[in-house]
Order: sequence, then C-alpha cells, then structure tokens
Amino acid sequence: MKKLLLLSILYFTFQVISAQPDDKKLGKITFLMVDGEYEDAVSKAEKLKEDPEYRKNGWVYYYLSQAYFEIAGMPELHDDYPKALKESIKAAYKLAKYKNKPKANLEVWDNAREFLSVLKDSVITVSEIYYDTENYRKSAYYLKSISRFSPDDYGVWLMKGVYEIKSRNIGEGVKSIILAMDSLNPEYVPYAASTWTLIDALDEFVLIVKSGEYDQYFKTYKYNPTQKDIDRAMELKKIFLTYVEEEEEIDKDERKKESETIYKTFRSDDAEEEGEDE
Repeated sequence: MKKLLLLSILYFTFQVISAQPDDKKLGKITFLMVDGEYEDAVSKAEKLKEDPEYRKNGWVYYYLSQAYFEIAGMPELHDDYPKALKESIKAAYKLAKYKNKPKANLEVWDNAREFLSVLKDSVITVSEIYYDTENYRKSAYYLKSISRFSPDDYGVWLMKGVYEIKSRNIGEGVKSIILAMDSLNPEYVPYAASTWTLIDALDEFVLIVKSGEYDQYFKTYKYNPTQKDIDRAMELKKIFLTYVEEEEEIDKDERKKESETIYKTFRSDDAEEEGEDE
C-alpha cells in the first residue's frame, strides 16, 4: 500500500501555485495555505462559505478540507480543534457534492484528487485502528464517512458492511455488502488508497458467507449467496491483486506502527457519531 498518510508543505505549495483561483478573496486563502497558516485559512474559508456567492464554490471546500487535515496532524492544536479530521472529511463531502454544480468546480475536483486519496488513506487507517481494538462501530463509522465523498469506492462499501455486521448492525451491514458485490465486476478499477481494503474485504465476505450465520439476514433482502458467489469473490480478488505493485506488499508490523502514529496524530473524541453527518 502506498504511504499516503501525511502531506508535506512542498506538496501543498506545488498544488496551490500550479492551479490557484483568480478570485481575490480565495487568493488570500491560497497564500495562507502556502505559508502554512492553516488556522487563518480555516477561519477565512469558514466565513466565506456563509457568503451566498461562495456557498457552492469548490475552492472553499478544497481549502477547508486541506487546512483541517493539516491541523489534525498538529498535536499542539488538538485541544482547539478536537474534530479537525471530521471537519476535513465533511468539507471533502461538500466538495464532492458540488463537484460539477457549477461546472467550474470540475477543475477543482480534478486538482483535489491526490489530496482526497491521502485523506482516504488516513481515514482507512483510523478505521483499522478501531478494528484492531474491536471497536467495530467506530470502524464502520469512519468507512461510512469515506463513502460520502467517494461513493463509488466499493472496497470501502464492502469492508464497511463487514464492520457493521461485526458491530451487530447486521441490517446495514448486509445492505452495504449487497451494494458492493452487485457493483463489483472484473472491469472495476479500484482506488489506489483502498485496493488492499477491497482485497481484504473480499476475504471477509467469503468467511461471512461460509459461516452461514447471516443467511437469514441475506434472505430478508432477497440475497442468497452460494458457492458460486464465493468463487466469484476469489476470482475478483485475483484480478484486483494485479493492481498492487510488488513493492506495495504490506509489511504488517510496519503498517501497525504507522497505525499507532496516525492514531496519536489524528485522534478523535469519543462522542456519539450518529447525527454528525451534516
């Protein structure tokens, strides 16, 4: 898996200078981002999004998501911004929501793709941490947050379903699994940040089907997976493994160290997650 956990100042500088907006108000935020003044960038962008003229401006949400992401990586700002990662995700969702409304936002969306991949990788890591501590509900919550700004990432949907089932939210889990398995096919191109998530989720899907424990729930949604579905999942796994370069093979111990680091960096409050989507 590619190491996409942290963005550097050089990355932001290149991205911002190579594709910056012409608008003067947005330009001020551009230079705050370049200078690493993320708190000021957040303040100005938050105010700007309340202006009807900028409410659907893609640059506002791109900068908000970037700035909150950087703030989330600064331990000294945790007390002032305890939900910085969640705010970054929320802004990414707004960017996705308005990605072609107006059409001018399509350029912003294209420029944001690499950053969104970094954000996705970080959020997946957070979900893995909660999974390792058997907090499956939190794991599912964070994958659900990814589905809001990347709704066609069916690897995320499939693993989200697995986590939901393990958290005993079985109905939602089954629906997520059905959505993913109905959408996956040999022509599907997985996202780089979640290819391993998809591969692992296919293994988990096979285990769930083989167990027979959830057959009655599948039947409720008129879904009756059989050995044919298991074989199909394994064939898909072989296909999706071809998207992983040899040097990207996961070192489990190294990934665990990365997980511990990102958990300490992007910590989250333990408040109830439901109802925080908007």
